[in-house]
Amino acid sequence: MDSVSLRIVFVVFFLFHLPTVFAQTTNPSQIEFESAISLLEKGAYAEALQKFDRLLYSGFTDKAIHKYRGIAKYKQKDFKGAVEDLDKVRSENDPVVDAMLGVCKYEFQDWDAARYFLEKAMRAGYKDGKSQLYLGYLYFRDKNYKEAVEQLTEAEKTEGKETELYISRGISAYYADDADLAIKDLEKVIQLGKASLLVYETLGLSYAKGNRYSKSLPYLKKADSLSSENKHVYFQFGNSLSDKKLFKEAVEAYTKAIALGYTDAVIYIHRGKAQLKAGGVEESLKDFDLAIKLQPQNVMAYRSRVSANFIKQDWVRVVTDLAIVNALGSYEPTDWIPASVAKYELKNYQGALDEINLAEIKDNVATTFEGIQYSFNLQKGKCLVALMKFGPALSALNQAEKEGEKAVDLYIERARAYVGMEQFENAITDLEKAQLSYPKNAKVFYNSAVIKEELGDFGAAVLDYNKAILLNPKDALAYYGRSNSKARKGDIREAITDLDEAIKIDPENATYYKVRANFHYQMKNKDKACFDWRKAVEYGDEKARFSINKYCAK
Repeated sequence: MDSVSLRIVFVVFFLFHLPTVFAQTTNPSQIEFESAISLLEKGAYAEALQKFDRLLYSGFTDKAIHKYRGIAKYKQKDFKGAVEDLDKVRSENDPVVDAMLGVCKYEFQDWDAARYFLEKAMRAGYKDGKSQLYLGYLYFRDKNYKEAVEQLTEAEKTEGKETELYISRGISAYYADDADLAIKDLEKVIQLGKASLLVYETLGLSYAKGNRYSKSLPYLKKADSLSSENKHVYFQFGNSLSDKKLFKEAVEAYTKAIALGYTDAVIYIHRGKAQLKAGGVEESLKDFDLAIKLQPQNVMAYRSRVSANFIKQDWVRVVTDLAIVNALGSYEPTDWIPASVAKYELKNYQGALDEINLAEIKDNVATTFEGIQYSFNLQKGKCLVALMKFGPALSALNQAEKEGEKAVDLYIERARAYVGMEQFENAITDLEKAQLSYPKNAKVFYNSAVIKEELGDFGAAVLDYNKAILLNPKDALAYYGRSNSKARKGDIREAITDLDEAIKIDPENATYYKVRANFHYQMKNKDKACFDWRKAVEYGDEKARFSINKYCAK
């Protein structure tokens, strides 16, 4: 209780007892009582208490003495003695007594009683720093965080800057959704050298709440070093590490959060994304599957699984999950990319083109998906080439180039369009541009070889296949293409050698066995031909059975 409040108490008491004072002006005990009150008002609490004790011993009967003696004991922190006196004068209409009783009860750790008396005093309009401080602590203890912030903010004005106030208010502010106040208070606690595990946890969480991960990371890392067991700490620790692209460490943090009981779908989505960024596609899919199992209508989980299957090139599942996302009413401006690319790879070229035509594209600019930039007009051109609509394809590809697109596919697809329009010189020009711009790109030389093969220039095709294989010795298709070109030049034996390599790389490709069988048969190697035709049937080419029946019957 501050000095101003105490003076008000004295004035109220004096006016209330004015008749008695006049009636007892010559009473020595009354004069002694007034002297004791005067000492109390001046802050001479020990001397005042001695006078009050002597008056009671001498039989002084004014009940108000217990209030003043209670105040004197309260001021000397004799809270037990204060309660004994103040309980004798407690009434419904004395918030000062209630406030002091509340503080005393708080000192005894009688939390319920303390809260009762302090709230009663506040309801009666009484306010002082100590009462508000302790009531704030009580609200914090009871997790009434908004009320705690209010009381502690008022207490700060008069009760100084004690560390516990900033700890309690900072933590309360976080839970009351005032992250800025939480950060301000808890940073101050750290500066004062009074930080605890809880302070580090809450400060880190406060920064993370506003996605300020670079700020949250050091505090959450400190909490981890102090053996935090807060699942939310590890969830946000994972987010903070992911923001720094420390994906393996993020996976570990998310895993710790799960072990501590954080089992909502969102944790598996976040861990799955970190797994994916760390290169663990299969591990990420397990997390996304689990998230969907926990929350079957979680759009984020499906979108994350789309990303993983896109990287895995599991195009059927990409299309399936995007259909589910659309059925759930979710649409993103970038959805045309995985939808169109997946359908294109599944050779559903019209479907791929439809996705582009339905897309909400602003200015037809390039868009990034999973770290790769996709040009709207380039993708459109590819689809149109595949549909053999070469004129519109050429227009789209030229527009992509005007927009700054320089991807290798631009030159390859435009060369295809030129071939389709029988503009062979232009096709060759684009292929040469691609080879000059991407001299170490196997895809450039492979596609150049395919186009030259289509043009009937098998010698030039073989040269480009040679370069493609040199750059990527594990490209089965390049060996297969070179085999066909060599065969067209009449070099069947070399063609078989290339198919041997293709089969080593891709041993379950029915086409390779079927074509090699045909070459063996041309070379009069009937047994080898029959073996390969049977392999082709085994791996799914039923048409090869015709050759078996015709040429391999005993």
